[in-house]
Amino acid sequence: MQIHLRRVAAVLATSVALTGGSVAAASADHGHGQDGQSSPVKVEKSQTRQLLKDIAGKDKRLARLVTAERTTALADDVEAVVVANITADRATLTALAEQANAGTLDARQARRDLRSFRVENYELAINLLRKAAKVGARATAANNAEASALVASAVTKALAVTAASDRAAVKAAKADLKAAKALLEATSTSPDSPETGDDNGTDPTS
Repeated sequence: MQIHLRRVAAVLATSVALTGGSVAAASADHGHGQDGQSSPVKVEKSQTRQLLKDIAGKDKRLARLVTAERTTALADDVEAVVVANITADRATLTALAEQANAGTLDARQARRDLRSFRVENYELAINLLRKAAKVGARATAANNAEASALVASAVTKALAVTAASDRAAVKAAKADLKAAKALLEATSTSPDSPETGDDNGTDPTS
């Protein structure tokens, strides 16, 4: 499955600030300017430290998800896609950290943009994929092609979810799975099962 460039990578890229030199260049002038000129540099350094802390926290959560039981319990092919997505998102974080260390971005703005990088998207998607496996098994056992198609759609959408996805992407996957479950419930209680008696309710074998 091809992993497309994430929206967050583009958003974070807009945080790059090269106005008259990097933060590192500004740091080189620290203490050599007029009174008060060092204050913005100190603020930027503080924001950079906090940005790196934010990045490390999200990366740690992603790393834990890779080996979490709920992830490794997925079907091998499904797990492989989820892990590939997580790996790609961790690479995005690594690139951002490198920019922060090099002083080539606006750390304050990058921290704002990083809020849209939601690790919890994976947690929701993985839980949905686990449920989809169970509903899919029910649909197969019931020979319900429509329900199976809805489950397949839910799985496809869940596997496309990344940390950069908006909440609508997760909701769309949930909606398909919910529809599949509702269809299975409706068909399991439908009156279309073979009749055991005639119109009067008597046993035709008596």
